[in-house]
Amino acid sequence: MRVLLVTVLAAAGLAFAAPALAQRGAPPEQGEGWYRQQLVDLAEVLGGSHYLRITCSGRSDQRWRDYMRGVMDREPSMSDALRDAFNDGYRTEATRFPECNSASQQTEAELRARGMRIASALSAQNGQ
Repeated sequence: MRVLLVTVLAAAGLAFAAPALAQRGAPPEQGEGWYRQQLVDLAEVLGGSHYLRITCSGRSDQRWRDYMRGVMDREPSMSDALRDAFNDGYRTEATRFPECNSASQQTEAELRARGMRIASALSAQNGQ
């Protein structure tokens, strides 16, 4: 199950479309706690990205919410923590950006880059 999730995360990393990929070296061994924290961090990024995307592109754009559902489906034991982190990310950006502007668009780009780094780290850790 974990390998499948990591494969999906790697694909999502490409969807974030970061302008440049970070250099990849051999990551140090990471444990289950690290893995869980990375998923929670990714959920928060997805929540913030979702808010900013629908603010600028309209409510019909559910790309990041749908992706989050897929992550939760693959890690059901973490669904509460992932949902809470997604909602926290959403609320944080809603407080910061009540409307779409150049700053909110820049923040969305930064969140996409952060999501890419997290997905890449998860992939690298699992040899993907």
